[in-house]
Amino acid sequence: MELHLCQYGEGTCVVLEEAQDHKQVLITAFDPLNGRNRVLRIINKQDPLESRQSALSPDGSTCALSKTSESKIQIRLLALAGGSDSEMTVKGWSNMTNLDWSSDGKGFYCGSSSANGSTLLYVDLKGDARVLWKTKGDRVWGIPSPDGRRLAIGARVTSSNVWMIEGF
Repeated sequence: MELHLCQYGEGTCVVLEEAQDHKQVLITAFDPLNGRNRVLRIINKQDPLESRQSALSPDGSTCALSKTSESKIQIRLLALAGGSDSEMTVKGWSNMTNLDWSSDGKGFYCGSSSANGSTLLYVDLKGDARVLWKTKGDRVWGIPSPDGRRLAIGARVTSSNVWMIEGF
């Protein structure tokens, strides 16, 4: 299996890993001293090549998953400790580039990319988005401080140029 991500919530650590056949994603409880624990969830993938963003809620009870580069941003909320799953659509936005929970667990910071650049959004649990920052780069993300008072913003800008020389 290929390890994709280890995330910490309040007193919880989970590992997201892709099965060897690339058809499933396993969400496994992880103890830093004893290693892998029990499998919390198994998610079947429709497309083995799809790329996903994931984030563990601050309290460790919910894992958010979303496909990247889709025509609309949809976020699946998977209950890890009982309760029901849900799904939300971020109204009016597409091509998600990242996903991070807010410190209070009441929303997400996510990036949306387009031909004009990237936009950092705050999305509440109803799917309503508010623009926080725009950049001409091809990717932007925001990671909140644990106390929720600050937000680290990162952006990736890629520039390329091609020259063709004849008779060289």
